[in-house]
Amino acid sequence: MTHLIIGAACMAGLLLLIEYARKRALDLTWWQWGVTLLGFLYAVFVLEVILSFMQEDFARGALVMGTLLGFIGVAWGVLLARFVFTPDTGAGEETSDV
Repeated sequence: MTHLIIGAACMAGLLLLIEYARKRALDLTWWQWGVTLLGFLYAVFVLEVILSFMQEDFARGALVMGTLLGFIGVAWGVLLARFVFTPDTGAGEETSDV
C-alpha cells in the first residue's frame, strides 16, 4: 500500500509541476523536462530504499541511507528550481550601443 502512495504522490507532484510551468508560460526544452523526470524518479528511488530498509527492520540503515541520498535529492531539487523553473526575465543582460 505504501508503494502505491509513493507512486501517487510522485505523479501528483509531477502533474502540479507541469501545471506550474503552463501557468507561468515557461518554455522548457526536452532536456529540462528530462532532468526533471529523472529528479522525480530519484525521489521515488530514495523513498523506496528507505521503505525497504524499514520493512527489513534496519531503522538505522534507513536513517543513514535516507540522509545521504536525501541530501543529494534536495540539492538536485534546489538546482532544478533555480536554473530550470525560474522564469528568465532578461534583466541581467547588458546591451552595447557601439
